[in-house]
Amino acid sequence: MADPGMSNLGDRAAEFFSTLDFTPAAAVPIAPYPLELRITTPEERFDIAFRDGRPGEVTEVSRDAGPGHWTLELRADQRVFEGIFAGALTMGEAMYAGLLVAPEEKSKHNLSCAIGPAIRLVQEARRRAGDPREPNAKG
Repeated sequence: MADPGMSNLGDRAAEFFSTLDFTPAAAVPIAPYPLELRITTPEERFDIAFRDGRPGEVTEVSRDAGPGHWTLELRADQRVFEGIFAGALTMGEAMYAGLLVAPEEKSKHNLSCAIGPAIRLVQEARRRAGDPREPNAKG
């Protein structure tokens, strides 16, 4: 899913969201419209396309690129996203602790309604499967 030159975090994001295909809600789109999740860290910035409500390509984005109408942005240090992708931290926990920011009101709302539950679904599926990356994995 990721571009060959994509950062390690971009690769992890692509792999993380690909797990949605193996969850009970696989047939249900995340959102009934195309959206992009923009992940911004001090070191990198990339978009994950959700066309037809399903995760797709991960592409690097320049620092000066503005968000599209359906772009939802999350900003944090790389370690915060690594914690989310590892299942050690939820989006809500990271936002409450001031570690994760959604800079626009529409992002806050749409991320809470669309992306947040998808992330929790993936985390739960991995935990149940005993994924070794999960801190509470059965095994």
